[in-house]
Amino acid sequence: NTARLILALSETSVVLSSRSLNSRQILCLYEHTCAHGSSESLGLNMEDQKNLAAASFEEGYRLILQGIDKLGYAVDDDANFVGTAARAAKGLAQLILNKDEVQQEIQDMLTKTFPAKYKDMVISKHNVAFGVCPHHLLPVVYRVSLAYIPTSKVLGISKLSRLAKILARAPMLQEDLTHEISRILYEELQSQGSATYIEGLHMCMASRGAGAHETRVVTSAMRGAFLDQMSTRQEFIKLVTASHPTLI
Repeated sequence: NTARLILALSETSVVLSSRSLNSRQILCLYEHTCAHGSSESLGLNMEDQKNLAAASFEEGYRLILQGIDKLGYAVDDDANFVGTAARAAKGLAQLILNKDEVQQEIQDMLTKTFPAKYKDMVISKHNVAFGVCPHHLLPVVYRVSLAYIPTSKVLGISKLSRLAKILARAPMLQEDLTHEISRILYEELQSQGSATYIEGLHMCMASRGAGAHETRVVTSAMRGAFLDQMSTRQEFIKLVTASHPTLI
């Protein structure tokens, strides 16, 4: 079977998203091609990349289930575990988006702006987003508030929420996420200044280790006018923390 798949790859450039291939066959194809120094010949598009990632996730979860079985849980005899590897892989793929796809969407957002009539602060606050801790690969729940002061163009207000939500879906430190949002709003939107304030509930702290389920991690990042002018920075912090709802 493997030989036939490899032959098909070399002769017809099999697309990794083919429904006829399971996760192990997809990985076998990819690993064989890389081993022969021809991984670039695959020419993987975004859909191929996502399917390859999903196949890797699924194989990883199969090993995790083997570990759970070794802890005394009858995985093979419990109907609840049938299809778990595939379901868990799909869930992780929803928490970690394709990086190239995210960057493309952001660039598309930035090309669809409107003329700025005013030079006052624009804020989108309390956007709930989800991500993954790169240290433990456990979920993080974020509440993101972001702002900028326009120079000549503004984003549609829904795009601010979308920006926070798609950037969060990555194995990224909260600190890095905070600064990346501010950087985009300042540098790529060419604004007078930007600010980001994030409150995070990290499952790696809440459900394991210290068991600090009551703890929230708070980060902020300022650029331009928000960094240079204390009054602007204080106004932003006051507005985004006022009437602050509880994060879980």
